[in-house]
Amino acid sequence: MWTETDKKRARENYSVNIYESDCHPSRADDKSLPTSSHIVTYKIDGEVHYDIVIAGKMVTIFDFYWDNLRSDILKIQWTKGTVNPKVWGYVSPDQKKKK
Repeated sequence: MWTETDKKRARENYSVNIYESDCHPSRADDKSLPTSSHIVTYKIDGEVHYDIVIAGKMVTIFDFYWDNLRSDILKIQWTKGTVNPKVWGYVSPDQKKKK
């Protein structure tokens, strides 16, 4: 559904990261997602689609989808993610051995 250009524009202009587009709604049950993640339900040509997006505010998610889809937005809900957004996806650097 979303091209790489659309995803880049969402990040730069709206601060919205489209983590997973056109996914199964059960992906929202993943507890390893950050607490700032949402599942967006929308309709295109009569077919229902689901995206998992990460953003600081729900209003920025709404703004992005409204500017692109208008009235085809059905729902924006929280996912069941429990990870702090500051540490989500963080990989600690390798520790050097002490002599």
